[in-house]
Amino acid sequence: MTTVLRYTLSVLAVLAPLAMELMAQPVGGPPPCWPPPCIPIDGGLSALIAAGVLLGGRKAMSMRAVRKQKA
Repeated sequence: MTTVLRYTLSVLAVLAPLAMELMAQPVGGPPPCWPPPCIPIDGGLSALIAAGVLLGGRKAMSMRAVRKQKA
């Protein structure tokens, strides 16, 4: 059993670096966008701003409800 395990691990150790080479992206190609200072702001940043506004509104509503209960 240990001989089979040793053989399997040896083969895996030799073949694993070769598998990583297959997953690499090719070198070169055109730039991702032109002109170079391309900064995509619309995708994730607008979603973060919207989430912040919603979270702030929820927090403000809960603080208002607590203040009304105290008064």
